[in-house]
Amino acid sequence: MDYNNNQFGQQPQQQAQPQQTYQQPQPTYTAPNYGAAPQYQAPVDPANLEPVSIGTWLGILFLSCIPCVGFILLFVWAFGDGKESRKNWAKAQLIFMAIMIVLSIILYAILGATIYAAFSNFYF
Repeated sequence: MDYNNNQFGQQPQQQAQPQQTYQQPQPTYTAPNYGAAPQYQAPVDPANLEPVSIGTWLGILFLSCIPCVGFILLFVWAFGDGKESRKNWAKAQLIFMAIMIVLSIILYAILGATIYAAFSNFYF
């Protein structure tokens, strides 16, 4: 007796197995933080993720060296629409400028106090 319904030594037919379909992972739910403001992430434009060309970087660096125009353009590039790499660079430049201004003020205060202390004993 043949339990697999084989006749004359034939291999048993394999049953077709259903193919598994890909399911996109579902976002997980996190409990809301009632003390914080709701966070919204704007959709990212794929064109803004493209790298900035070398010629554009040369222009950006040249324009940022112009005293007043460069300072204003850093704010426009940092907080306006545009390429992500240029926005991040402009924000980093602004942070670096703020740190340098604070360090300069501290250095000039120390230098001024030292000069004042050195010459305060002299009477003219």
